[in-house]
Amino acid sequence: MRSLSTTRPDPIAQKKRSKSASGYTNNSVRRNEDDILRSQILTLEWPPGVVPSELSNFESEARRLRYQALGKACHDAKIPSLLFGHHKADEKETLIMRLIEGYRGEGLRGIPAESDIPDCQGIYGAYRSGGRGYTTTLNASAKALALKRKGMAQMLPPAEEYREPGFEYGGVRIYRPLLRFSKRTLQSTLNDASIPWVEDPTNQDPTVSVRNAIRFLTQAGLLPKALSDPPHGDGYTLEIAAKNIRRKYQSRNDYADALFQACDIISFDARAGSLEVRVPTFADLKIPGDSFWRSPRSHWAFEREHIAARLVRLLLQLVTPKDHISLQSLETATKRMFFDSEKSYPGRGKTCTPSAVFTAGGVYCERVDSSIDDLKDLVQHTWRLSRQPYRLDSPEPECNLPPARPLPQNPKAKKQRPIASPDMPWQLWDGRYWVQVINGTSKPLKICPLTEDRLHLLKARVRAEDCQGTKRSAFLQGTLRAAAPGSLRFTLPAIVDEDDNVLVLPTLGFEFESLGIEWRIRYRRVVFPDNIKEEAVIALPEKELMV
Repeated sequence: MRSLSTTRPDPIAQKKRSKSASGYTNNSVRRNEDDILRSQILTLEWPPGVVPSELSNFESEARRLRYQALGKACHDAKIPSLLFGHHKADEKETLIMRLIEGYRGEGLRGIPAESDIPDCQGIYGAYRSGGRGYTTTLNASAKALALKRKGMAQMLPPAEEYREPGFEYGGVRIYRPLLRFSKRTLQSTLNDASIPWVEDPTNQDPTVSVRNAIRFLTQAGLLPKALSDPPHGDGYTLEIAAKNIRRKYQSRNDYADALFQACDIISFDARAGSLEVRVPTFADLKIPGDSFWRSPRSHWAFEREHIAARLVRLLLQLVTPKDHISLQSLETATKRMFFDSEKSYPGRGKTCTPSAVFTAGGVYCERVDSSIDDLKDLVQHTWRLSRQPYRLDSPEPECNLPPARPLPQNPKAKKQRPIASPDMPWQLWDGRYWVQVINGTSKPLKICPLTEDRLHLLKARVRAEDCQGTKRSAFLQGTLRAAAPGSLRFTLPAIVDEDDNVLVLPTLGFEFESLGIEWRIRYRRVVFPDNIKEEAVIALPEKELMV
């Protein structure tokens, strides 16, 4: 069994050093060299020219680099689960910090007990990918049973991840099993087991960070009474407030997930990342039996808008290029998708057709169902979601592909191929596609969106080849029409050369042969409703590299 210790940056060492590698302190506890848990010290690699001590946002930058170092190390060691030792005091400090920063509502729900590793977007194997690389001597069902018997069912990967060819899954998950324990309880437990408590000495320096300052005020009893724990455990504490907020947050998420499961996925085409879905209406949504929802009807009207926003986000996450979509940004989208139609009901005093087209969270949303004449049939709408067209005033997403080192020349070989390896790096393009490319040409290439100009050059080249009997023009036109009609085709990834000539359309499986380019592509990790039909999903072709 292997494990990585969770580590924290040594702020003093990092601020004193100006070198790229900064020191880490080790927080793991090890009784002897034969223990099953062994520690590993990681170092932070600061960008060239960056002096950590001069950074105004040193703490957040160190946190970002720390998570990236941990994510890469976990992937290299094939460790999908990372345990952190946060306890009650850490959560209280986090809540006070968020109060200071102006967080309200769900922003005060505390530290999550489990989550994807943050700050690792684009790092293959850490960020929602790389699950194919994890192996075990137990089959999946046996492993699940073993974990459940040990009371560790929460360590299982999400069962709803789509694990079909052409899709990525996995990634590093963070778990914090000690959040409900106080620091005093943990110290007492270790003391009973004759294990020393190890702590970074800089944690007690109130000048290092805001968190340290809050810790100092807490230990000295200098916090305002509203933020302090009552002497005998009575009263409304920050912990109780966070617990109530988490309960409300989870109830909303559970209800939204139930509605998501009720959505009818008509089709999902990974070739262009487009979704056609029939969504439920909120017009006749009933208040759940949970005691949390037993409140005035006006409160339920407010709550259902929160739930609807979560449902919208679950749908957009299947298509969006963004890592995160805030619920606050979906207020208008939620109204347009669900609640505009309520104005059409009898007794509203006026009629109004729901907005047929809008954009939200980097997604283009279009209502595609036929007009409804009979109001009693206003039950569900069908929407087509796709990647929002690229803005002309924003840089287009791209991945650079330098030439690979060629094999030694062989005069008898008709074609010199690059050194190909399944370990070649995967790159995340546009937040949607993981792409692995071996550029066997002599010039640099790049992955960028298919544009009108690039498509025009591509069609001209294909027509020229058709004159020689290749008959590829009809295939290209038919594939584009089926997978990416209209302007949707201009969100497709294309491998192009320095002259903007399209060499490969990887999601369509279209390429010019004899170019020495090896490639694989997968759609990012997604979560579909459990009832999705297999024929509704058009996956990307699973292509193996020639090695």
